[in-house]
Amino acid sequence: MAATSNKEVIVIVGFGWVGQANALALQMLGYETVYFDPGEPPRHYTEHAARYDSVQKLGDILARDAKEAWYVVCVGDRVGEDGTQDISNIKRALDSLRGAKGGIIVRSTILPDLLQDLKFDYYVPEFLHEKRAVEECVDPYLLVIGKGEGAREEPTLFDIWRGRCRKTFEGTPHDASMIKYLSNLWNALRISFVNEFGDMIGRPSSKEELGKMADTIDFLFDGRSYLRYGKSFGGHCLPKDSRAFAAWYGKKDGKPLLLAAMCASNEQHRALEQKYPLLPEWHSAWPEPHISGWHAWRELCHALGKRLRDPRLLFKRSH
Repeated sequence: MAATSNKEVIVIVGFGWVGQANALALQMLGYETVYFDPGEPPRHYTEHAARYDSVQKLGDILARDAKEAWYVVCVGDRVGEDGTQDISNIKRALDSLRGAKGGIIVRSTILPDLLQDLKFDYYVPEFLHEKRAVEECVDPYLLVIGKGEGAREEPTLFDIWRGRCRKTFEGTPHDASMIKYLSNLWNALRISFVNEFGDMIGRPSSKEELGKMADTIDFLFDGRSYLRYGKSFGGHCLPKDSRAFAAWYGKKDGKPLLLAAMCASNEQHRALEQKYPLLPEWHSAWPEPHISGWHAWRELCHALGKRLRDPRLLFKRSH
């Protein structure tokens, strides 16, 4: 990829799976990229092993500080079993950037109310799948930008992402946080519902039975992401974010009845996994901007047949 023509330096703060995806992707987009992390995290993206050596580790978080620098904070939160979100590591990272000449972009997952006490220029939550995080950071499916109060002029990176993403939202950090949680909660809800419905069909005691159960669900959902019968949702994000948002909302005027049921359903299904080890792992990605192959041909034939049977539809606009 061609190098950018500006002098911006990207400093990744926190080199876990999100930080590494951002570091490798921004290096691929032509930015000089370095990182700071007090530990030695394992490398998560072995398919990009050759690029790791070109991302320098800093001994001091402010070693490359300048007006042209942008600090991309990818430090993780922690969520207790009661749903309490702990962002103390994120706060420490931001405290260490006080007085920095460069701008600050936060990509960590943070509840709306907790964002109010943090100082940054932009809150840009990530919408990455672990299996394709680097590629999805190069070409984001969603770009959600929450502009902080008194934020400096945007980095050139945002314009690059705008030109490469499918959808862009720009608003407040509160708005951006709500969209981030909506995305994760919707994914978790779909997984738990399909799994619970699959459990109502039968038990995956053999490959044949599992295939029959999957065929029933796939007939309606076409095997789409988050709508395939399999193991319970897990990973770095969905369980903790579901607990955190339910607890946050539970402290307000309403009760998170659906979210509580979703988490309970997922735990019930998790217990079933121990008895039926045939349940497959599910891996998801953002949908392609077009459909192809047999599914595309089938949809085309259906649309043409419908219009030929009723010529009035030939002149009707789709909405």
